Amino acid sequence: MDSLDLGSLNYWAILVAVVFNQALGAAWYSALAKPWMAEVGLSVEDMEAMKGTPRQWYPYVLAVVSAIVFTVVLGLFAQGLGVDSAVEGLGLGLLAAVGFIFTSNAINYAFEGRSLKLFAINCGYPLISYSVIGVLLSVWT
Repeated sequence: MDSLDLGSLNYWAILVAVVFNQALGAAWYSALAKPWMAEVGLSVEDMEAMKGTPRQWYPYVLAVVSAIVFTVVLGLFAQGLGVDSAVEGLGLGLLAAVGFIFTSNAINYAFEGRSLKLFAINCGYPLISYSVIGVLLSVWT
């Protein structure tokens, strides 16, 4: 990993990956809205009350910024490790999701007493996203 070069990353691939991540998140949490809301203790009324407040838009801004950061970092990992095939990209994405997202969330969820159902909802999305983004970044050079 002696040659990490931000300048040689494919920023078109990163842009497409960020857009994909946001679209997947919208689809994922739309499909799982009711169980997710139940697990986090939000009602439809609570969601309606957020309209027009920073609580409505702030999470989306943070989601986009976070997606940019993790996609650039995943691209740097792919570059540094010489990942250049779809299978290697898939493996990198899976390792990143399990190694970083699952483990970090597992600790927090255990101490916070959160459910396995919420863990599955919140970790399933990055597992799919990171895996697809790993493939995209590894093959689109």
